[in-house]
Amino acid sequence: MTTQKWPPLDPGTTVRTTQPNLEQRGEWTDEGWAKRKWGVKGKILTHHDSHGLCYDVLHEDGSQGCYNPSEIEVVE
Repeated sequence: MTTQKWPPLDPGTTVRTTQPNLEQRGEWTDEGWAKRKWGVKGKILTHHDSHGLCYDVLHEDGSQGCYNPSEIEVVE
């Protein structure tokens, strides 16, 4: 039996980015790290688990970033 720590959020879920998880900085390329924005709202585009569960988020300004689940919170 497999237990998922972070159940995948559905595409279209509104989230707000919180703070960077600096412990995982080494998991990101400089280019990927630079695309991330903090304290902004956006919508989940998709999730993937190539290096652990991550979410692609479409920011309100139209840009995109990829985030660890600990770096986003669902906005009701």
